[in-house]
Amino acid sequence: MRQLGYNVISLVQLIRYFGFNEGAYMFLKIIFCKKNGIISLNSKKFKNQVQIRKSDSDLPIYYQIFAELQYDINYNLKFSPLNIIDCGANVGYSCLYFAANFPAANIIAIEPQKDNFKQLENNVKNYSNIKPINAAIWDRNTSLTIKNEYEWSASFEVKEQEETGQGFSLRGVTINELMDKYNIPVIDILKVDIEGAEYNLFANDPHPWLSKTKCLIIELHDLLSPGTSQVFFKEMAKYQWNTFIRGENLVSFKVE
Repeated sequence: MRQLGYNVISLVQLIRYFGFNEGAYMFLKIIFCKKNGIISLNSKKFKNQVQIRKSDSDLPIYYQIFAELQYDINYNLKFSPLNIIDCGANVGYSCLYFAANFPAANIIAIEPQKDNFKQLENNVKNYSNIKPINAAIWDRNTSLTIKNEYEWSASFEVKEQEETGQGFSLRGVTINELMDKYNIPVIDILKVDIEGAEYNLFANDPHPWLSKTKCLIIELHDLLSPGTSQVFFKEMAKYQWNTFIRGENLVSFKVE
């Protein structure tokens, strides 16, 4: 009975965002897809077919973004975003949401895990304004590795690689590096969902990029990296923000 209630809520929420025909169509495809299947969805809001791996964490994330609208910040938005950096883009649903709502924006999508990254590339293949990068956001340039490869796709953590040649190696890139490389003078929206690595970002001089960030959307993971909230709020307090909670995220707009 409880699951029926959840299903009704999901159906209503999908219809709210996609309209009756598309929302109902998506809901039925999701419900009747086998447990380990791949769901392929079309929508006027997407430029290409979008996939959901039903056996993984894709579906809960899809619902968070397109049903619960956890990245809906339009009510508080006072400017038109042109540069968005998505740290922890997973399979690209957040990028698709931003692209649908801010079509003039260029979006840099960072995702470390190789299977997620393949799905990300596939889900944004017809978007010239979305740049997928297979790397992990870190406080400095270094070699990293996934430390919990067998978790769900939304729960991968990274750590510095202790020795070269041990495990899959990936690049650790900085936000400053991305701003320089892609000529981003101001980050209009910075989304950070990086499973505890946000501790490193805020504990190691975030001011060169934080001072140039207008809106920050972040999920904090104190259980993964104890002390994250302390370093985060200490650094955020050096600026004036208007902050509210949206789903799992803190959303902060800098007061100009």
